[in-house]
Amino acid sequence: MNIFVQLRRQDHFSHNEKMIAQYILEHPEDVLKMNSKQLSEHCFVSVATIYRLCDKLKLNGFSALKVSLSRSIKDYLNANEDFDFNFPVLKYQTHFEVIENLKEDYLETMNTTADLFALDQLKDAVFALKRATCIDIYTSAGSIYFAQNFKFQMQEIGKDVHVPLDEYEQRLTSAASDQNHLAIVISFGGRGLLMDILPPILRRNKTPILLISSLEYTFKDQEPDYHLYMSSHENHYHKISSYSTRLSTLYILDVLYTCYFKLDYDENMKRKLYYYDCINPTHQ
Repeated sequence: MNIFVQLRRQDHFSHNEKMIAQYILEHPEDVLKMNSKQLSEHCFVSVATIYRLCDKLKLNGFSALKVSLSRSIKDYLNANEDFDFNFPVLKYQTHFEVIENLKEDYLETMNTTADLFALDQLKDAVFALKRATCIDIYTSAGSIYFAQNFKFQMQEIGKDVHVPLDEYEQRLTSAASDQNHLAIVISFGGRGLLMDILPPILRRNKTPILLISSLEYTFKDQEPDYHLYMSSHENHYHKISSYSTRLSTLYILDVLYTCYFKLDYDENMKRKLYYYDCINPTHQ
């Protein structure tokens, strides 16, 4: 996960660690020129506190922190903090402005979603896809279409994916699931009717769960086995449309599919072309 995202979240930070994180967020270029003692003096904390923060960020010391900052600082400084993802287009704007504003919406969304990927979580989730005899996707509303697209992609390379649609089918699928399945749950903020019902059923059946959600949401009484985050810029209701959330969801599922594909790149390519030749014999 991008270092600036981690500093913004401030998970499990002490008061002094939050002060350091905030100073870095406000003065990233200055911090790159400092040593740990200089940063401690600017934040009025001990050097030891800086190193405790580095430990919580899973970084091997202050030098590693500066390396992480330098890798991500360009995108961080170029991000448009004033962009309104809920209302990217205004009433009297021209068609050209609509095109440009939606382009900025999508570019910012892609950058944010990429920054939210935790590579260890992604790697583990992809291997969970590989181990599963069946993959079940639980979601609702517009995300169903992206789930069905993922199902189609995986079917093209011989992997079973099931997308139960209505409430009863989702309950039944979760009840019939077991430890050999993988459940992918997609929910921006847990507002779906079954978000409090399905996870306990899946846990009871020892089914591993990959949750795709906003940063702010996780299950009430348990943590998912794997967690990938979609862009959280939009309000759930007060907006023109779910431009950012839709693109973020599609991007995550495409990353999952592509990482899975490359586990057996040659075999999957061979299988996909074989299926195509069977469907279209005149192509040969």
